[in-house]
Amino acid sequence: GDFRSTMSTGWSVEGMTKEFGDDCMLYRANVQERAQSTSTHDLGSIWVDDAVGAIYKALERTSQLDDTVILFQLDHGKAGKDEIWEGGIRIPQFIHYPNGFGTASRTWDGMVSTIDVGPTFLDYAGISESNPHMYPMDGRSWKNAIDNILGSGDDWKANRCLFFESSEERSVRCGCDKYFQLSSSSPEKAEAAANGWPGWNTNTAEALVDLCDTSGNYVVADLSVTSPEAVNIIASEPQKAFELSGLLQCHLDKTKADVAPTYFECGGNTATPPPTPATLPPTPAPSLRGTTINPTNPPEEDTTPPIVHFFNTEAGTYLTTNTPVFHVWASDDSSIRSVKFQLRDPSGNIRNQVNGDLAEVSIDHEKWASPQMTLDESGEWAWRARVTDNSAARNQFLMPWVHFHFRGGDSPVAAAVGIIRAEIEQLINGNNALRPKFLRLGFHDCVGGCDGCVNMDNGDNAGLDVPIDALVPIVEKYAHNAHITAAIGSTISRADIWALATLAGVDFAAGGAPSDVTWSMTHIGRVDCSGADAAGKGGPDPELPSPNLNTHELLDFFEQNFGFSSDETVAIMGAHSIGAAQRQNSGFDGPHGWVNNPNQLSNGYYDMIIGGSVDPTNFWDLIHAPQWTQETIENSNLDAPSRIQWFHQKTPDSTQPDKIIMLNADIALVRDLSDHMVDLTLPSGEVVPGSVTTCSFRCSGNQRLTGCPDRNPPLCPHAVATFDKATEYAFDNDLFLRDFESVLDKMLKNGYSETDLVAVGGDLATT
Repeated sequence: GDFRSTMSTGWSVEGMTKEFGDDCMLYRANVQERAQSTSTHDLGSIWVDDAVGAIYKALERTSQLDDTVILFQLDHGKAGKDEIWEGGIRIPQFIHYPNGFGTASRTWDGMVSTIDVGPTFLDYAGISESNPHMYPMDGRSWKNAIDNILGSGDDWKANRCLFFESSEERSVRCGCDKYFQLSSSSPEKAEAAANGWPGWNTNTAEALVDLCDTSGNYVVADLSVTSPEAVNIIASEPQKAFELSGLLQCHLDKTKADVAPTYFECGGNTATPPPTPATLPPTPAPSLRGTTINPTNPPEEDTTPPIVHFFNTEAGTYLTTNTPVFHVWASDDSSIRSVKFQLRDPSGNIRNQVNGDLAEVSIDHEKWASPQMTLDESGEWAWRARVTDNSAARNQFLMPWVHFHFRGGDSPVAAAVGIIRAEIEQLINGNNALRPKFLRLGFHDCVGGCDGCVNMDNGDNAGLDVPIDALVPIVEKYAHNAHITAAIGSTISRADIWALATLAGVDFAAGGAPSDVTWSMTHIGRVDCSGADAAGKGGPDPELPSPNLNTHELLDFFEQNFGFSSDETVAIMGAHSIGAAQRQNSGFDGPHGWVNNPNQLSNGYYDMIIGGSVDPTNFWDLIHAPQWTQETIENSNLDAPSRIQWFHQKTPDSTQPDKIIMLNADIALVRDLSDHMVDLTLPSGEVVPGSVTTCSFRCSGNQRLTGCPDRNPPLCPHAVATFDKATEYAFDNDLFLRDFESVLDKMLKNGYSETDLVAVGGDLATT
């Protein structure tokens, strides 16, 4: 109330209060009336227009208008007050100065900043940079440019870098190129991610955009034109992003509150040949990877950046401590002023810089050390250092990011295994079909001893090229990696990686496993075979199990090759609960697999060969499993042998290919086919083993209650050595998964004793 009363009289402004008897309150009421709104935006627009008009009239009335420089600009762009998008930092601006550059309207299309206002006005007032009393300041005068000495402004657009900052979000624009450094809470990247813009996501820490079209013209975004900032091109232009990050850091360093003022522009970089004039500015006198001194205000000292001779923690290093200390050895003629260290976490967020300490001085260089840096998540990290010399120019050298790996765990071996497993899991996440393929690869590799080799000349290995090829990039990156060996004191082999892939595949497939089943890698140290290529194709060709094994032959094979007991053999056969059989690979026709849900490792495999659902002690109910019928798969048109298999039709009268299958070796877990399998000769003359014609899988109807004495052919005898364990698994999924984990671990160590291998330690399975 007091404020308004003091304003009610005595304020006579032509074009504002004068027309209302010098009464401010009446004028305010008139503004609201004209706006037809109480919005501050609408009211402010009229008020500002009136105020500018009042100043204009006062200058005109006092004959000072033609000799007055009027600059009008907004304090932020239309997109938002606190955004570093182009729509937030580009502002409307015009200048009126008749005696300076005439009354005809014209446009000068240069790239200018509000920091240029001071130098420009002083220049028009006759106080230029050459004046000995001129106070140094940032920014450039536009006077000569506006007077057309520098033409249309293309030189200013191509040869200048401007810097922007809002809260923790920063950017630099040089010509058409604009680089961002964004905090974890950046509203810009949140908006970009929400819009689904290419190259942007919520973890984006750095971005690079091209603001121009293919002709080098700036693209003005509006309702019909998408902003060029919608496409983050940093992945395809890492060198350019690296150079612009150095310019941004140069600007941040020289404008710090605790640094003596320096008045040069950070801009330009010739670490690589400069790009076209429409992009990075090819200004003279640049340093290698640091600041460029404005030629109009050069320092008296050197412009050569510091030299980094070497550093610890090289690219590809595997760290097992979560508080590493990084070192840089550097030199410069004017000595080193500072070394700042920085981390980028696995999510892509750039952590705050920290100051290093001078640790050692020698004749040739200085050794600088970071404080302990905290690594708080597992994955691929990166670090870099920014070295600044003691010259007046504060020349800098910005190291490129040095990538390293960190994995928290109970042991260094566990850390390395966890890193590799995470990459395998990414493969599986992108392709669920790899789950059973990795399990099949693990079994075929470990027949005869796990040695990271599969002989692809053996037809029974057909199709294994798919999982082998999928793992090649990981094998090339980690197998026999010197950095890993140095970090953990042991070598991780291709065979180890294949075993790890087997466990990861099973882990993804075994949904609902009890909490004590973790599918952990327990040991490394397997030895790769000789005679195979780098991928693991070739080498020894051990004999694989026949699909036509009877019960005794099945138990004998697994005892001789893996040392499995009869119970362990029943458990490992449950691997058939995931995956399918493709005719072109094996000759068997089972595209829908062995069970109703071939994507999940479970006891569903045993449910299909054991009957009953309530009482696990009623023998004849258990015998009366779903019906299985033999069929012959003739493959003369394929590069695969013809086969005998058992099938179960999900819908008996259906003509759709929805059958599931079993092999003779599967049926052998519940039926003893020892005296019933014979060879079948096809019309083509091909002999196919495994035909069963002298016994039936189950009784018909209620005959099971009496042992189906009238069945012709009679019921096949049950497999005494394995039937009871298969029954246990059919009624207890947790028991099956626990036993399968144990026997899988034993399988993946086939050919080695515990003393041959190195314990991993730590539970590294992830879900």
